[in-house]
Amino acid sequence: MIVTTLTIYSASDIFMPAIAHMAADLGISEAQATSNYTFYYLVLMLSYAFLGPLCDSINQRRILLCSVTACLMGCVLSASAQNMLMMNTGRSLQALATGLTMLTTQLWIAGFSDKSNMVSRLAWFTLITTLAPVLAPVLGGLITDHLSWRYSFWLIAAASIVIIIILATTTRLGREREGEQPSPSTQQTPHIWHNYVSKTARSYWWALRHSPLEGFSLTLQGLYMSQGVFISVASFLFTRELGISASSLGLLSSIIVAGFVVGRFPTMYLRKHHSVRTAYLFNASFVLLSGAALVVYYLITGTHSATGVIAGLAVQAIGFSGMAILSLNNCLLTSGEAKGAVSGLYNFMNQGASLLGILLVQLFFAMGLSGMQIFQATLCLLLAIALLGTWLFLKTYPNYKDLIE
Repeated sequence: MIVTTLTIYSASDIFMPAIAHMAADLGISEAQATSNYTFYYLVLMLSYAFLGPLCDSINQRRILLCSVTACLMGCVLSASAQNMLMMNTGRSLQALATGLTMLTTQLWIAGFSDKSNMVSRLAWFTLITTLAPVLAPVLGGLITDHLSWRYSFWLIAAASIVIIIILATTTRLGREREGEQPSPSTQQTPHIWHNYVSKTARSYWWALRHSPLEGFSLTLQGLYMSQGVFISVASFLFTRELGISASSLGLLSSIIVAGFVVGRFPTMYLRKHHSVRTAYLFNASFVLLSGAALVVYYLITGTHSATGVIAGLAVQAIGFSGMAILSLNNCLLTSGEAKGAVSGLYNFMNQGASLLGILLVQLFFAMGLSGMQIFQATLCLLLAIALLGTWLFLKTYPNYKDLIE
């Protein structure tokens, strides 16, 4: 499961340093080039919305086989793309693979955890999967500078073939043993295929009205929006405006990922020795202070340096990492038996925020804004969302303290 997750996550991250080169190769504008991320996050968002409840009742090994096969097909299409239609179709298949894998791993961890150890298990597993955004942009940048951006996708396709062979011959995963009874959520919905879309929509609407989802995750959604902006604008901002090569951008991005790695450890410590609220406020302070520092620096100097942007985002990533673990932990602990549905809605909203960030980049590029201006505007929006999200968390926390502490 870990190897599968690493490979499929890499299909998205490996392309980040090369998007400007792809635009030049295909002869398209910045706004057109970033449309591949629009399709990627749109399909990812929809896969979370509609596949989350199904993951409560479908064999995990079968889901992983489907996801790796979709990743393979998507990488082959992207690697051989001659136009944006082929590229967007391939990226959509990669997004479907990512959605299936993310849901499977989260439910796998939730099924073997309780509130005393879920944060630590989520932290350690996501620490392993954080290797994907470390290794993939570095590899993608080196491949782009020395060969072509297309070879990045061929590399993931080759790895997918190996994983399909392994999954096709391995034993069942986790608790999927012969004769095991279906989960409680499955027993409650024996006719899951009947009017599936309408039932899913009703359950999500109920969750939005009655669950603490937004109170626990609004700040995180602001961070996902900011992440969508950075993924879309980074190649243009660094390679065109700041004069950084694709391979150098990949190496610099690893510093940001180091922030994601570091952020897990104080969150685990604070959750264990203090409280969820203490850990949440600790991470929120990193997000707010790093964002404010970048905004103030730009207002004073009128520009940013590559090292300054990376340093600020690395500090922000510390808070982002802890916030992601805590928010998912809180939502799963308050979800009852329908963890698949809640996980699907939770990830749907996060990826919807990423998609919003990508669409904002396309809109701003079409309006003639530079990558630097887009980055700065996003920081201001993130600060406003993070402040509102922190207020909502503090307001919601007392009502659910007994469930999550």
